[in-house]
Amino acid sequence: MQHAAKLMSVLVLLLLTAGCTAAPVEEALDEEEAVLSPVPQRLSFTAPTFDRAVDNGAQHDLRTAFDGPVLMLWVAAGCSGCHDWTAMLQQELEAGNISNTTNIVSVHRYPAFESTNDVRERYTTNNTSTYTPWPLLLPSESTNVIDVETGRMTDVNLYRAFQNPVTPTLQVLDSEGRLVWTSKTYWANTTVLEEALNIMETGGL
Repeated sequence: MQHAAKLMSVLVLLLLTAGCTAAPVEEALDEEEAVLSPVPQRLSFTAPTFDRAVDNGAQHDLRTAFDGPVLMLWVAAGCSGCHDWTAMLQQELEAGNISNTTNIVSVHRYPAFESTNDVRERYTTNNTSTYTPWPLLLPSESTNVIDVETGRMTDVNLYRAFQNPVTPTLQVLDSEGRLVWTSKTYWANTTVLEEALNIMETGGL
C-alpha cells in the first residue's frame, strides 16, 4: 500500500512538471528564430556560371537583369519537372511566345548533392531539349543575398530568402528585386507560365 502511494506521488509529480520541460525548448526555438536577420524586401545575389556567352560573364550579378522583371527557374540535373519546364521555356522562346528580351535565369538548387558536371551535361549541351539559352547560375550552399535597397551583402542565406524553393520552382522578381510570385506545379504548364508572364508584363503588380 505504501509502495502504491509512493508510485502515485511520483506520477502526479511527473504530470505536474511535464509542461515545464517543454517550455524552455519552445522558448529556445523562438529565440533562435528571433536572432535570424530579416529577409530584405528587395533581393539579389551573385553566383558563378559556366561562362558561356549567354551567361553574361563567369560571375553573374542578378541586379544586371533588373531593367525589367526576372523569371527564375530553380533546377536540378536529375529533376524531370525541371527538364520539362526548361524545354517548355525554350520552345516558347523559339516560337516567339516569350519575348527574347524577357529576363530568364535558371538557378541550380542542390550543389551539395549534384556535381557541376551533371548540371553542365544536362543544361548546356546545344542539341538537347534542356539546353538553357539564358544565364545558368551556380550558387553554393553558403551563398547569401544582397539587399538591393542598400547594395550591401547580408547574412541571409539564399534559400531562406527565396522561401526554400524545391525543384522545379518558377519565381518572378519584379524590376526592383521583390519576390512577387511563386509557382506550385511540378510539371510544365502553359496556364502557369502565362500567369507568370502576365505578372511580368504588369511589372509584378
